Amino acid sequence: MKRIFTNIAIAVGIVLVGHLIAYKMFNIPQRMEFVAILIGLLFYPIIRNPLVGVYSVFVISPVIPLLRRLYYLSYARPKTDPLIIIGDALLAFILLGLYFEFKERAEEQKKVAPYIRVIIVYFVYLLVRTFVLNERASGAIMIFKNYGPPVLFFLVGTMYAGRVAHLKRLWLVTLLFGIAALVYGIKQLYFGYSEAEYIWFSSVDFTTLFIKGVARPFSFFQAPVVFADYMTLAIIAVLLTIEGHTNKTRAILLALVPLFFYGCLITSVRSSWGGVLATLVLWFTLFRVKGTRKRLAVLIGVVLVYVVYESLNEAMGGHLGIDRLIGLIIRSAPNPERMDLLVTKRTSALTAPLAEDSFVSRMILWRQLLASSVHPLYLFTGHGLGAQKADSLYFTYLAEFGYPGLIFIVWLLIDFIRKGFYVIDNAADKDVAALAKGATIMTLVFAIISITGTHIHYFPGDIYFWFWNGVIIKQAAMIRERQTEAVQT
Repeated sequence: MKRIFTNIAIAVGIVLVGHLIAYKMFNIPQRMEFVAILIGLLFYPIIRNPLVGVYSVFVISPVIPLLRRLYYLSYARPKTDPLIIIGDALLAFILLGLYFEFKERAEEQKKVAPYIRVIIVYFVYLLVRTFVLNERASGAIMIFKNYGPPVLFFLVGTMYAGRVAHLKRLWLVTLLFGIAALVYGIKQLYFGYSEAEYIWFSSVDFTTLFIKGVARPFSFFQAPVVFADYMTLAIIAVLLTIEGHTNKTRAILLALVPLFFYGCLITSVRSSWGGVLATLVLWFTLFRVKGTRKRLAVLIGVVLVYVVYESLNEAMGGHLGIDRLIGLIIRSAPNPERMDLLVTKRTSALTAPLAEDSFVSRMILWRQLLASSVHPLYLFTGHGLGAQKADSLYFTYLAEFGYPGLIFIVWLLIDFIRKGFYVIDNAADKDVAALAKGATIMTLVFAIISITGTHIHYFPGDIYFWFWNGVIIKQAAMIRERQTEAVQT
């Protein structure tokens, strides 16, 4: 009898699913319907195995902006798109699935308990400052979405720090998506934009997307800067993946690096150009030596080389300038006029930043923020979450949270980098050391380019920054514990 009822239930289920599929083949589901279907399909697998959710975040997040734009072909652009909650829903499922594992591994998690407490307190503080003492409380909720939930990926990273094979696959996922993003971005540059993207252009108030009326390539992401950040992460993925491979495989992978740099170049995001250069220089110098003093010497050496280069360039009338190198790239491009607009005319920010209008305007804004930051009312509390966009991670935290906020984010970056070097120097497993190199160079580069940006407050920087530094902190704790046990025995 039980088997009969089971067969009947299966038959009814098949009929219902068949009708649903037939309906959806001819009727595009609305956004909320799509979100409900996707979340419904992923809920059980993620609860059963939260690692499925981790993969889902790294795979689904890059294509959400593309999916949102495709909807413009059938539905009008909403003021608040339900599709943007997919990432938050996945995170909620991951944390729910990890709840019992957190409890089972409570003793093990004590190794990183101080950091977990700091992160949770920071998350709660962000939530409180969204509604309390906030000069722009009405608009702070959407800002909180970019600040708050991604922080919790730190907890997820601590749980999977020992799953080295899966961690390597996540960088492989980054590499594959980087290739796809590069191809799509080049398509936009040389073959134009799709109908959905033109609809998006007509409905956005996003002036920095355009340069003199020409849209900058953004691939399938939400903005050119996101495309540029993903190209930087893809380069890190290449450098991390070549560890342990044959010379032939290494050569093929390294050939992708200049292509990813080209992808970053066409976005016209100048801070990211410097980020790519910093990635390559630091990877092939800083990680080849051990010890704080030696690494400091390498950094000083890099700075001295830059100073000598600038001196020679000035003495030779600018004939060694970066614009000369970029000019060669532009002349070989199929569309030199557009490349000239996107790249050549934007190099002044690197060769003469103090003569660049956008940088000068930022300097004026930063001086104003410094002047207002000493006001007794804002010295320790700032203006509140989302109250002031300063085009700089550090000045933004100063404006929003006062000097305690600025000190906190600087301390966090320094400590993450310090722990990353500790893992690199002490890891017995070469794969763990390679992963630490990738995470540390990512944090270093984000720290550098965030002088003129807030790269950890939107995808991919938010997820990658918090998740991988959670991994680093846990790996450092495990190494320290093994060293302690070795001394005791």
